[in-house]
Amino acid sequence: MNLSPPIATRSAWRWVPVAAALLALRKPWALHTPQLWAEDGSIFLQQDDEIGSRAIITPYNGYLHLLPRLIAWLASRAADVAWWPAIYNGLAFAITVGVFARLASARIALPHKPWLMLALPLTVSSAEPIINVTNLQSVTPLFLLLQLFAAPAANAGQRAGDLTLLVLAGLNGPFAILFAPLFAWRAWRNRGADSALACGAIAACTTTQGLLLARAGVALHTASEPLNPDGFLAVAGARLVSWPLFGPAAVRGWPASVHAVLALAVVGALVWRAVNATHGRAWRTTVAIVFALLLTAGLSRARTDLWSAADMANGDRYFFLPRVLLLWLLVAECFAPERAVAWLARGLGVLGLTLNAPHCMLPAPPDYRWAEHCDPIRRGVRADIKTLPEGWWIEYQGRPQKK
Repeated sequence: MNLSPPIATRSAWRWVPVAAALLALRKPWALHTPQLWAEDGSIFLQQDDEIGSRAIITPYNGYLHLLPRLIAWLASRAADVAWWPAIYNGLAFAITVGVFARLASARIALPHKPWLMLALPLTVSSAEPIINVTNLQSVTPLFLLLQLFAAPAANAGQRAGDLTLLVLAGLNGPFAILFAPLFAWRAWRNRGADSALACGAIAACTTTQGLLLARAGVALHTASEPLNPDGFLAVAGARLVSWPLFGPAAVRGWPASVHAVLALAVVGALVWRAVNATHGRAWRTTVAIVFALLLTAGLSRARTDLWSAADMANGDRYFFLPRVLLLWLLVAECFAPERAVAWLARGLGVLGLTLNAPHCMLPAPPDYRWAEHCDPIRRGVRADIKTLPEGWWIEYQGRPQKK
């Protein structure tokens, strides 16, 4: 059975609405009953309210969060406060759909586009990484990755669009720093104007975020306990392999040692196959490198070796994109020339989808009735207003009353 020909003959654009619909079905309440999530309110809304447009260039956690800042600024000037969660979530959803559209573009030289596109909405996750502006960082690095596979721009409009995407994504978190060597290598190899401009844009974002991080002196999370490599492997295996391929029951029921072995075996095999591939080696190696960089960066932000391997929610934003990219590598194996490898990869994919299907739609959280409780923000008076996730709230300080 050859899956390639029928898929390859279809337009990738037809799959954009399918991927968008699947994403909406994962977390429908974020769209039909929108609420703010975490720093959406306590940082981005509140600081926009306090200092206005200056908040756009105000670092948080040591670096710029350009897209959440712009969305908060836009919402506060475009609509009544009751509509702000809808604008926040709606734009977060639209930006994610923008990734699907970018992947569908004929300029992006990647195979198996429908499957790569569907990987994002079908990747298991908690509610944290998707459809909220705080964690757009879990999605926007894909714009940087896709640019590495983009054909040269055909006109000034395409070139301006490329640079705009790079700047928006590059200043939305510290990830431009990770991608800078890849863009430098691409510019050196291609020696074209577009590659040089893209490298320059990434270099500017890298310099900006790097200087801010250095000035802030942000320290990594530390603990008095010595590092436990087995703990790192167990958590990585649970989040990257056991959960997406064998379902949540496996994460909760299997011992940590099994998760650690799966991390070494499955992740190691997919990365080894990518860098030694006889087909699609260039794109698969690039994906494998980005996977390793993102995973290392995420793990460096927290002592995950001290986490419970059975916990699937804590810090899920650090594992979401690595899971997506690992699934991309599995998709590549589904079309491997070795029939046994291809069927094994397809079987694992079907198994993962089957075991996770009952949990595909994320359960709805409490409705804190934003429209009924946001009037203090409208009036500029102090209030505590509950937001998501449970246990978060905005300690709204109010605005100085005009005389």
